[in-house]
Amino acid sequence: MLKKNNRNLVLSLLLFTGFFSAATYWIGIQQGQILTPKESHKWNNVDIVLEHLLNNYVDSLETKTLSEKAINNILKDLDPHSTFIPSNQRIRLNESLVGHFGGIGIRFMIYNDTLTVVDVIDNGPSKAADIKKRDRIISIDKENVAGINLKNEDVLKKLKGIIGSPVKLTILKPNKTIVSKTIIRGAIPLKSVPAFTMLNNEIGYIKISSFSNTTDLEFKAALQDIVNKGAKNLVLDLRFNGGGYLHQAINIVDEFLNKNQLIVYTEGAHSQKRSFYATNQGLFKDGKLIILVNSSTASASEIVSGAIQDNKRGKILGRRTFGKGLVQQPLILPDSSELRITTSRYYTPSGKCIQKPYGDSINYENDLIDRIESGELTNNDSMLDQSKFKGGIIPDVYSPIDTVNYNDQVNKIIYTRKWRDFCFSYYEKYPNHEYSDVKEFYYKFKLKNNEIERFLITSYSGTNKIDATTMKDLEWSLKIELSSYYFSDQARYIINTFKDLDVEKAILELNK
Repeated sequence: MLKKNNRNLVLSLLLFTGFFSAATYWIGIQQGQILTPKESHKWNNVDIVLEHLLNNYVDSLETKTLSEKAINNILKDLDPHSTFIPSNQRIRLNESLVGHFGGIGIRFMIYNDTLTVVDVIDNGPSKAADIKKRDRIISIDKENVAGINLKNEDVLKKLKGIIGSPVKLTILKPNKTIVSKTIIRGAIPLKSVPAFTMLNNEIGYIKISSFSNTTDLEFKAALQDIVNKGAKNLVLDLRFNGGGYLHQAINIVDEFLNKNQLIVYTEGAHSQKRSFYATNQGLFKDGKLIILVNSSTASASEIVSGAIQDNKRGKILGRRTFGKGLVQQPLILPDSSELRITTSRYYTPSGKCIQKPYGDSINYENDLIDRIESGELTNNDSMLDQSKFKGGIIPDVYSPIDTVNYNDQVNKIIYTRKWRDFCFSYYEKYPNHEYSDVKEFYYKFKLKNNEIERFLITSYSGTNKIDATTMKDLEWSLKIELSSYYFSDQARYIINTFKDLDVEKAILELNK
C-alpha cells in the first residue's frame, strides 16, 4: 500500500501529464451515416408517460431537457461507455475524430489579457494572410477583444466557424503597427500523429494521440519519413491515447503484421462475429517494434497493442492499459444529437476481451486511484497477482512512473499562469535563435541573463531556498515551452523523448 504522500505524488504526476474520465475512452464504427430508429410499438408506455408529464405536470417542463434526462437514465445502468451527446456538443466532441474543424489556423494564448498568436499552421488561412507569431489580435469582426478578460472559450467561439465563411481581424504587430485582415476560414487539421523523429541512427519514434479519420494517412507519412532516414526499428507511443475509430486501429496494425494474421474480432448479442485480418500491404513488416502504453492507453490503442502482443510482432512496454473492450456505434437522432451505444465486445487474436469489470458494486471512475493505492504504477509486484481479472493489457516490459525526479516545489511554479507568461515573455525578449533543429536546440540552448532567477525574485518569496536541482528543472521546463515557440508544437513531444524513462528503456530493449 502506498503511503499517503506517495499516493498524492503519483496522482499529481498523472494529473499534470494527462488524466481522463471513463467517458473519454471509446472505440466506434466510422461515422458518416445517419441511422434512423425503426418504428416500434414496444415503447408506448414511455411515450405516454413523457407526453402526459409535458401536458399535465404542475410546473412547465421543457421537452428537450426531459427527453435528455430520460435517455441518460436509461443509459446509466447499461455500461460505462454508452453515452448520449446533446446536439450543441456533438460537432465539438467529434472534431478530433473527423480530423479537422473550420477555423483560421493559429495556436494562441491569452497573454497580458490580449489574444496572442504563438504559432501559425502551415498551409492554413492565417499563413496565407501573413499572420505571424507574436501578433496580437485586438478585434474580431469589429468587436474589441483586448483587455476585456477574454477566455479561451470566447476566442474559439469567435474564430471557429463554417469553412468558407469570412472573419475580419484587427492585428497589432510586434513593431506596434496595426493592420486589418479578412480571413476565409478553412479546414484546419487536428493531427492525430503530433510528432515523429529519429531517436538515433536506427530507431524511429512516432506518437499517435488518437485514432481519427486521418490517422492511417498521417502514420504512413511519418513512417515513410523515418524509414527514408534509416529507421530499422520503431518506438510507437500510444500513451494517453484514449482511442477512436476501429477501422483506423486495424489500418495501423496492418502496417506491421503479415498477410492473414488476425488483428481483432468483434461480437455482440445483436452483432454477428466479424474478424479482421492483415493484408500484404504495409511499410514495416520486419523491423523491431516497441509500443509504449500506460493506464490511459485505451480502446483502439489497446486493439493495436493486443494484436502486436498476441502475434508476437513486438513488445508492449509501460504500465497496464486502461481496459476498454467495448465497441460503440453512433446513432444520429432527429435533433442532431448523438447516441453512442455499445453494440459488441472486441477480442484480441488470442480470444481475450480486455474490458475491465464494471457494475453496481464497482466504482469505475475510481480505477486510477485504485491503481495508485495498490502501488501498481510504481511497482510491478501488484500485477503479478492474476487471481482477480483487472482488465487491460499487461505489458511485456514493465516501466514504473518516474517518481524519483518529482519535485513539488517545481510543480507549484511551472503549472501556473505566471510561469506560462514568463516563458512567453522570454521568447518575446529573445525571439530569434541559431539552432538548425530541435536536437541542436536541446544540446546547445543556454539560459540568457539569469532570467529565471530574476523572474523568481519578482514573483516568489523564498527564492534563496531554491537549490541547483530545482533551478535545473525550471530551466528544463522553460526549454520545453521555448521549443514550441521556436519550432512548432511538435517540438514539445520530440524534446521530451530525450529525458523520457520509458523511451530510454525502449531503446535498451531494441538494442538487445
